[in-house]
Amino acid sequence: MRIRRIGPEDWRTARAVRLDALAGSPPGTFSSTYAEAVRWEEHRWREWMAQRDVFFVAESEARPVGSAGVIDTPAGPELVSMWTAPVARRTGLSDRLVRAVIEWTRRAGHRSLRLWVLDGNRAAERLYLRTGFARTGAMRPCDVADPRPENEMALMLPRGHVQPSRDAHASIYFAM
Repeated sequence: MRIRRIGPEDWRTARAVRLDALAGSPPGTFSSTYAEAVRWEEHRWREWMAQRDVFFVAESEARPVGSAGVIDTPAGPELVSMWTAPVARRTGLSDRLVRAVIEWTRRAGHRSLRLWVLDGNRAAERLYLRTGFARTGAMRPCDVADPRPENEMALMLPRGHVQPSRDAHASIYFAM
């Protein structure tokens, strides 16, 4: 399996991995639903991709089996769109996706990375804990229509560990 960064021109790959994630996840896991996203046209997928500072996909034999991205928020970079297909779970792929996001965040010069995890999603929380994240104590509802709580987690990145570079936006490939 390999992990690679994709951009808006790869909207078909983003569509495939996102629809797989939405189809196989309980409602409320992601900010959109399968029923909504399956109707999106090309321009909407390109917009979805453009909202992300970076988006990584994991592929097995050119088939997407995982994803992770970063969006810029007023509080700083946030890990989003994290998903691994059932066939790729318990292989270390999720850890590799999170590490790709962390490395990109460091190279881009950020000092922290945050995320929101649905309360009770123990598997996801264990993943984030073992990759260095810790709960901040902040909570919020999933959505206006969904009061289930999400917990904020954050990872502080070492100062001076990696200097921002001109290649912070270059493609990153990982092979397994």
